[in-house]
Amino acid sequence: MLVLTGNIVPERTDHYCDNARYHGDGLPQAMNLLPPGVESRWRWRNTGDFTDSTHYQLSLALVAKVAEEAFDLDPARVHFPVRYYDQSSPEVIDTLTALRRELITGGPGGRLCAESLANVLVVQLIRHMSNRQGSNSGIRGLGGRLSRHTLRAVEEYIHAHLDQNIPLADLANVAQLSEFHFARLFKQTTGLPPHQFVIHQRVERAKGLIAEGRLSLAQIAIDVGFSDQSQLNRHFKRLVGVTPKRFA
Repeated sequence: MLVLTGNIVPERTDHYCDNARYHGDGLPQAMNLLPPGVESRWRWRNTGDFTDSTHYQLSLALVAKVAEEAFDLDPARVHFPVRYYDQSSPEVIDTLTALRRELITGGPGGRLCAESLANVLVVQLIRHMSNRQGSNSGIRGLGGRLSRHTLRAVEEYIHAHLDQNIPLADLANVAQLSEFHFARLFKQTTGLPPHQFVIHQRVERAKGLIAEGRLSLAQIAIDVGFSDQSQLNRHFKRLVGVTPKRFA
């Protein structure tokens, strides 16, 4: 949870969070950051009109998505410390202010704008306020390749569904990654984008079926997942160097 203070702040604040205590005056246009899973209790004195503060709750799924896709980080290793009346990052303050304004007065396209600002906010929080900053332990990235186990599971899925349409979302789901992150890691692991890898596998299976000599080329095209024989011919010649008929 994030709390952005406005121009009116309490004279005195007692805050207990995760066995730590903050005691002091509030600051205007400052941010309080409360990580998930910790107990938090607040007490204000002489608050006056404290209604111009804004409370935000960020989805853990959004934080994980941005950590994975924008930073190549394992979301389980992204942690944020408790921060009280923090003014160290003007970028975060400006984005919180813009998000507040959009949520209250946004016009057409307001939802898309708010979602975009939320993504920018998480990028800024990870960049400036997560424990990857100035920490020797840091946050370890997921690395640039799929694990052997994950790659084998994806290949088995492709081979089992080669005669069908195979959406990228299905392959990403097998790997338990977002589509963006999966596509990038898959290419770095195999040297091919997922859709090109599928085409290569279809051509390889077609070569085997042609060598058997039991099916027509039109039937083979359908059985390996191409829409028709002309599509088989085009990809086969591009990858093998000859047409299926010459190969036979």
